[in-house]
Amino acid sequence: MRPSLFAEKLQLVLKSLSISRAGLAGSLNVDKSLVGRWASGAVIPSEHNLSLLTRFIAERIEGFTMLDWERDLPAFTARLGLAAGPVDGAMRDWIPDALIEEATRGARRRASAYEGIWRSTRYSSDLPGRFLYDITLIRCNSEGIIEFVSGIEGVRYRGRAMLLQHQLFSIAADEEAVTMMFGIFNGVARHKAEVLDGLSVATLRDAGCSPACSAIVMHRISDLTGDAEGDNQLFESAVAAQNPLAPKDEVPEDIRRHLAQTTTPDTPGLMRMFFQTSMARGPQLDPATGS
Repeated sequence: MRPSLFAEKLQLVLKSLSISRAGLAGSLNVDKSLVGRWASGAVIPSEHNLSLLTRFIAERIEGFTMLDWERDLPAFTARLGLAAGPVDGAMRDWIPDALIEEATRGARRRASAYEGIWRSTRYSSDLPGRFLYDITLIRCNSEGIIEFVSGIEGVRYRGRAMLLQHQLFSIAADEEAVTMMFGIFNGVARHKAEVLDGLSVATLRDAGCSPACSAIVMHRISDLTGDAEGDNQLFESAVAAQNPLAPKDEVPEDIRRHLAQTTTPDTPGLMRMFFQTSMARGPQLDPATGS
């Protein structure tokens, strides 16, 4: 069994039994750093320790055996009596396990770089030459999954994102309008992200719900406080305060040029956000102070 797959199963065990890593270590009489290495996917337990762990689970989940570790993740989740979530259930029917595992590792390492409240700028589909603003809250949930909600006036798209290499692949839904949105955004390699850019595909609010692809630049406007309810209120306040239609000449020229370059006369109908010209970045250093 791959260490990363065992780590996911161990996280499910901890959740199912409502026990911490330290509590499990104490019950198994092993060092808590060892349990931490199991949970991070650094190593898998020795045969002796796996036997101890299995016996510990069997005392709490009737009939649990060593063979249960060989189950695939959805079956293992069900064996523990947990409901399969989107990542553990339906998503595995159409996204390869290797990509889900890589996205999970990426989120554990780098999700905090993207957490915050953002304002996005994109072209208006109805008013040529004008721009629209959206507000988005991005955070990592307790299971290490990147979640987000995007709002403009009364519309709310809620979804999840997969961090693969330096790109965020996102999918979201507006339940009231019964429609979906897909996006691919350039990320940052090391630093905390301050600017992101990418492409988003959704349907217009016209009579035919026409599909449209928008080039978007996102700027961080606030960090998260750590209080989920408080952060939700900050997000809703930002949506309420934001005029969705950007005032004329407010959008900086460099943003206008960057969004304009996604379409070119020689490739009609094709939108591109080239990585080599991406605006995605972390904090900018002050040349005078170096900070």
